[in-house]
Amino acid sequence: MTFKDLAERYSTLVSGLKRGHDSERYRINTLIGFFGKRRISELTGQDAERFKVERLRIAKPATVNRELGNLKHIIGKKAVEWGFLENNPFKEVRLLHVPGRQDRILTREEEAKLLAACDKIRAPYLRPICILALHSGMRKGEILSLKWSQVDLVGRTIQVVEGKTQQSRRYIPMNETLHTLMAELHRRRKALLVFPSPRNPGHRMLDHKVGFAKAVRLAGIPHIRFHDLRHSFATRLVRTGVDLLTVQKLLGHTKITMTARYAHSLFDDKMAAVMRLDSEERREGQMGRESTRPPRRPAPNRPPVPVTGVRVGTCKPRIRNKIGP
Repeated sequence: MTFKDLAERYSTLVSGLKRGHDSERYRINTLIGFFGKRRISELTGQDAERFKVERLRIAKPATVNRELGNLKHIIGKKAVEWGFLENNPFKEVRLLHVPGRQDRILTREEEAKLLAACDKIRAPYLRPICILALHSGMRKGEILSLKWSQVDLVGRTIQVVEGKTQQSRRYIPMNETLHTLMAELHRRRKALLVFPSPRNPGHRMLDHKVGFAKAVRLAGIPHIRFHDLRHSFATRLVRTGVDLLTVQKLLGHTKITMTARYAHSLFDDKMAAVMRLDSEERREGQMGRESTRPPRRPAPNRPPVPVTGVRVGTCKPRIRNKIGP
């Protein structure tokens, strides 16, 4: 059996049942392009290592790791489970190291620039999608799969049913900005999906990554990803005093420890507030020193000194002796 035959069987029996099957289908096609004609009984760990080297030339480590995850699941798990292989040839293949990245929080000024740039980019629904992410904290997959049956304009709520985990099923209240946006989209709706594919309204949009990247470059905002809009939503909630348990429910996190990462924002605000005491003490100390300083004594009033013995306008200019012939 070739890898292509196995991958197609996997796509039909396994991948098609997953929520993220559209993205996984793209990764499987990439794997078929590399391993397609090879017989699975001939594959070794060295083949997977060569795949990593080749893909790193055009893809980022995180992308390669997702493809390796699919590869190891197809060969290492399903091929063995279905009896096509006795052992997993990719058992010792390790994922690539992905450098950590700090969450990026949009300022209000950056948000305005981003939304203005979205209007200038030819990408369908890009601005509404960004506004929805900033005001609901929904994940990209939750937004793109959103149906009008999940939107309650009267009750002002959005029901998330196709989330990342079981805990992702939740209700998100709509503020005024979000309610106005959804009401306008509902008035112009053409499909069951809130953001349908422009070419095939019966299907969801695959992704808006290219359009979002263009908008970010046009806005001149460095180091921003679409997922950072979700981080911005959570951070703004914490800064306004919303407790972490409520933020957890709105984000659909499984554990409170996942939400605790946003507590650093509250800590930074508290630190800034405490640091004001130092500046206030320095200001009060300076005012205190100025108040205890003795006042300056005024200069004594002395009578003007009379000038005597000089007649004004009677002095003749002094003539110096000339030097030379």
